[in-house]
Amino acid sequence: MLPYYGNYSLSSSAEVTRAVVVIHGINRNAQDYFGSIHRAAADVGVTETTIIVAPHFQIEKDERGNHDAYWTDSGRNSWKDGGVAIAPAGLSSFTVMDEVLTALADKGRFPLLTGITLVGHSAGGQFTQRYAAGGRAPGTLGGVTIGYVAANPSSYLYLNSYRPIGGSLRESCPEYNDYKYGLERRDEYFSVLSDEGIRRQYISRQVTYLLGSADVDQDDDFEMGCAASAQGNTRFQRGRFYWSFMRTFYPSAPHDMVIVPEVGHDHDAMFNSTQGKRAIFRDW
Repeated sequence: MLPYYGNYSLSSSAEVTRAVVVIHGINRNAQDYFGSIHRAAADVGVTETTIIVAPHFQIEKDERGNHDAYWTDSGRNSWKDGGVAIAPAGLSSFTVMDEVLTALADKGRFPLLTGITLVGHSAGGQFTQRYAAGGRAPGTLGGVTIGYVAANPSSYLYLNSYRPIGGSLRESCPEYNDYKYGLERRDEYFSVLSDEGIRRQYISRQVTYLLGSADVDQDDDFEMGCAASAQGNTRFQRGRFYWSFMRTFYPSAPHDMVIVPEVGHDHDAMFNSTQGKRAIFRDW
């Protein structure tokens, strides 16, 4: 069982026409993220017709229900990367997202729903970007369009061996291209598709990189290992470098970079900015 915050139940609603699924950051404050999206939806006047779902990916130290799934924040059991739960053993956090999206696309539950946005900030942005590349359910769902908004992630999944910084990484950082940073040594969920299959899937999906121009601090949650550092020196720089990478190697991908001026690592300010609301509530 995975708890979530929402303004409608995932069981059914005959009123909603769109959905926003929002993924929290490393603090796992799903309720705060739900509140931020709800305020943004109210500001653009779509609360009555939008279901907002904020899943809560818990870890062992959280106050959990007896049957709640839980992961870790890092390693093979990390919820951020599609890792498998500690309990129930083997449950990928990406499989959970498959189930959420499948429920939303079910016309028996939501007959009028035609568009879904998956959005995440920071660690949630990492989740969103990687799920956009490897998520299985979106390719099987009819009658809905799905867009992805990755806001201020600390690192990205690269689709080939290129990195903007680092020189001869094979010698200085041999793990630089391992998953979650690249396509080598992928986990079980990501191993179903070939490298080329993941590339084809990612460049076919509608992805927005939402970047705060003031997100330039190397705070405690900023990834500093060599594989992450090869992507840039700040979250803002890493986002711009990744956008340049996509434009260079995969120029046909329907991806956008949107910069939120003078905003740092703040999910509420990002989501409720003019640029954030436009990206999240656009028609995919």
